[in-house]
Amino acid sequence: MNNTFDIKRFGLVLRKDFIENGKRYMLLFLTMFGLMALVITFQTWGYYSNKTLVNTHADNHYIIHNINLLVNLSFMFFASGIWFASTFSNPMNRKLKRLSYLISPSSNFEKFLVRWMITTIGFIVAFFVAMWMADLIRVAICSVIFSDMDIHFLDITKLVALKDHTYTSAYLGAKDEFMMMVSFYFFLQSIFLLGSTFWEKATFIKTFTAGTALLVTYILLCRWVILLCYGSLRGYENVMGSFEFDNYFTENRILAFSIVFFAVCSVTCWILAFFRIKESEITKRL
Repeated sequence: MNNTFDIKRFGLVLRKDFIENGKRYMLLFLTMFGLMALVITFQTWGYYSNKTLVNTHADNHYIIHNINLLVNLSFMFFASGIWFASTFSNPMNRKLKRLSYLISPSSNFEKFLVRWMITTIGFIVAFFVAMWMADLIRVAICSVIFSDMDIHFLDITKLVALKDHTYTSAYLGAKDEFMMMVSFYFFLQSIFLLGSTFWEKATFIKTFTAGTALLVTYILLCRWVILLCYGSLRGYENVMGSFEFDNYFTENRILAFSIVFFAVCSVTCWILAFFRIKESEITKRL
């Protein structure tokens, strides 16, 4: 018998989670959809109401507005994604739910993988479905209000320029920058997911507070080391400025290093979260 992973048993665990939390997931989805629809609809309404702005950019007003929509939706994706990651350990935040979770006849890995898929992959799928629905609502409402204007659907292909030579102001970012932001998102998401294994209640607030405290401590420590070694921040800047770097290759190296660094940190946090869940199951049984 495979005590680590069995596809049939994994499917049963996933089904059990949806049966127990399906209404909650639907409520969260509708809330995300509603907020998204309100934000982008009012954004489009405000943009097309400003005739001066539209006339000024008559030739490319759609391109400019599309970028603005993508920026706001990206912020919403980051915010809602890391918040939803903080609900990772919800099945163990109450006594009865914890008991049901612990006596479930499945392996620790299967339980962890189900929660990881829901809070990571499941959220991404749900977000883009909600975004598509919200965009339909935006276009329908604004097409009625501004019947003399051509209201376009959101062009998500402008999120990233896949080829560097095609990168223009019509795109939100270049390929390398996009990959860095994706890896940074998963890094933040993994931190809040890991934080949920330490704090059962008010997880988001506690993880955010702890992360902020660590970040401030790190910045102050770096500042103290720089002052100790160079005497002043200006001295450090002068030393770094004395080195000549090729801007193009230096920027590419920094982006590549950032992508790898955030990816490794994300995987590390997910692995630590798995062992935390495994450890918590043992301690809660005792």
